[in-house]
Amino acid sequence: MTSHRSCEIGIPSSPSAHKGRPDMKPAAYYRGREQTYLKHFFLERYLETVAFHIGYSHRDFIYVDCFSGPWQSNDEAFADTSIRIALDKLNYVREGLAAQQRYATIRAIFVEKDPGAFRALQAALEQHQHAIKTTALPGTFEDNIPTILQTVGSTFAFSFIDPKGWSGFAMDHITPILRHQPGEVMINFMYDFINRFINYPEPANEQSLDRFFGTTEWREIRNASDRETASVDLYKEQLRTTGKYPYVTSTRILKPHHDRAYFHLVYATRNPKGILKFRDVEKQTTKEQDAVRATAQREHREQRTGQAELRFAPTEDLSTGTQAERAQRLQEARTRLFSLLRQGPILYELLQPSILEIPLVWNTDLNAMLMCEHNERRLTIQGLAPRQRAPKSGNIIKLP
Repeated sequence: MTSHRSCEIGIPSSPSAHKGRPDMKPAAYYRGREQTYLKHFFLERYLETVAFHIGYSHRDFIYVDCFSGPWQSNDEAFADTSIRIALDKLNYVREGLAAQQRYATIRAIFVEKDPGAFRALQAALEQHQHAIKTTALPGTFEDNIPTILQTVGSTFAFSFIDPKGWSGFAMDHITPILRHQPGEVMINFMYDFINRFINYPEPANEQSLDRFFGTTEWREIRNASDRETASVDLYKEQLRTTGKYPYVTSTRILKPHHDRAYFHLVYATRNPKGILKFRDVEKQTTKEQDAVRATAQREHREQRTGQAELRFAPTEDLSTGTQAERAQRLQEARTRLFSLLRQGPILYELLQPSILEIPLVWNTDLNAMLMCEHNERRLTIQGLAPRQRAPKSGNIIKLP
């Protein structure tokens, strides 16, 4: 293989936001909380995708916000909280489905243990005038799991687990939520918190991490050369095993002023289309993250120096750091591709989600990679039509 020229995959720009959505507060409103803005940006777009998809083919859809808050809202209408963002988005989906003669029942459950935050949650729900049936549950997420499952019934549930730290959702306790079918979960893996305490040898701290990961294997992470990757990968594999999910992936949200992870959004699904849609939203979020962080860092420098900097028009290019990380991930994807092919021929629709589980590898990357390797005769795409420019379902990928 090394005798052939390499297949370099271009890094395309992310698409602009879809028009007509209910508006989130802009990034400037989240100044000092840029990581929260990006989390909401991702949640809003993925929630729209999954709700439309399920609502179009099913009669019911339910969204479960397991740690609702609101905690740090700066808006009296709670427009900068996941509560309002979710309700506005779900109502938008309901109206969009109705316009297509699809009348799904869309519901939402919100859980909050803090009494003050629960009162604010109730106020937020009372303000919304949408036709989304909501349920507010006081108390801890873990204690409310039986009630949640009873309320959900056999409905498809998208559960969002977004805690302040890593406690309150021990792996063995949330197993019934993870195993609910049909359904999928997105979990805020608070790496910054975990990394801060992972070396702390106090028994209660270690036992808390045991419960969080669902295993004592996390202790080996202390000596890992790449602690971040090791901890996220361990958690993903624990989710995969515990929830019996064939597909688990994640995306990384960085600190506004530093090239270090604040948290990872970890996602588990049983539907290969879920991985494709998750990567599509990541593609939009990656460009947004680069822009938001560039602004935050410029404003931080201006505040520190007292000197205004020249402001340039937004660019479609990804940052140097993002491009470098993408290049590394694309190489990982190529390695996985040929590892899978050495096991035998594989249908494109089975190969696709296995490759797209890798963060920052998008469907356009995979298709370009496959076509390049096919043209260089390092693999064969069977069933490729003469004018077909990308592989599709039904095509078989195999080694020559």
